[in-house]
Amino acid sequence: MGYFKNITLNNFRNFENYSLNFSKECNVFFGINGCGKTNVLEGISLFSKGKGLRKDRLNNLIKKNHKHFSIKSDFDNQNIIYNFLIKSEYRNDNVKKIFSVNEDRTKDIIDTIYNLTTFLYFLPETERLFLASPNTRRNFIDQLIFTYNTKYNKTLNLYNKYLLERSKLLKTNILDEKWLSQLEKYISLYALEIYSFREKQIGILSEYLNKYLNYYNLNFKISIKLNDSFFTKNITEDLIVKELKKNRNKDALIGGCSVGPHKSDYIFYVNKDFLASQLSTGQQKTLILLAFLSQSKYLIDIEKRKPILLFDEVCSHLDELNRSILLGLVESFNLQIFMTGTSKDLFSFLSTNTNFCNITEK
Repeated sequence: MGYFKNITLNNFRNFENYSLNFSKECNVFFGINGCGKTNVLEGISLFSKGKGLRKDRLNNLIKKNHKHFSIKSDFDNQNIIYNFLIKSEYRNDNVKKIFSVNEDRTKDIIDTIYNLTTFLYFLPETERLFLASPNTRRNFIDQLIFTYNTKYNKTLNLYNKYLLERSKLLKTNILDEKWLSQLEKYISLYALEIYSFREKQIGILSEYLNKYLNYYNLNFKISIKLNDSFFTKNITEDLIVKELKKNRNKDALIGGCSVGPHKSDYIFYVNKDFLASQLSTGQQKTLILLAFLSQSKYLIDIEKRKPILLFDEVCSHLDELNRSILLGLVESFNLQIFMTGTSKDLFSFLSTNTNFCNITEK
């Protein structure tokens, strides 16, 4: 897998014209709050599918009083240099992200690049993974799946699209039974796929997490359980369709859809019955860092993919153990990693090979 050699941001967020060169190993952006550290990470993340690590509206990425933004980068994959360009473009009053590689915008080349650039994100809110809403945990699991299954987002998007169409149809006075039944078949098909992908990912995460807990001599085990009142091991497409039909009146009244993977939660337990959310803040941070370590190990060993790590404000609650884990993540796999923090001193535990950049001074 390759690495980013540099980046140039034009009229992007707070930057008018800003360039940086990167190390193929560890890069740290530091500076005062609001200087644009996270904006640089976001710019890098936009070279993946979707809206980047913040998932913000594209028109919000354009610098105030400007009409467009662009982001350029040279990407090195086995000594072959690809010139990446992302720019905003207005189409039918909507802002679209346009991605080209060596001035080529064809689907084949873009799909090839997406398969070369696997990202793992750590954001400040990730620290509250075990305390946050079920949606946060679903999104976390989905992010991990997407690191090796680039078509997974299409499954999620179609599932949500058909959920929305069904909800709109149920609110009308005259139902199109044929179309409604077809929508419910689509929903059940994609629901099964999502359940299956998430079940596989939970198995991967549990296996590797427990290996690393043992490696770091932490005397507990993690189990992850699906909390979904509808799901069973014997669930089928017909069972989901039947449940959707049964809940039509209820769903028409309250809106949304009463059953499906969009209602799932994933609960993390320590030693079978103790909630991970009850651990100390530092212990929760340990588990989260080990989760990133676990996914990286799986991607490299099994999927033969090297992720690029984007870690925003990762240095809070870093005791000696957590520094050791983060250092292991930086040094064990020869990955390109980008981290942000308010001070260079926060990263004093890193090797002298780290590329430090003071964003405030740029």
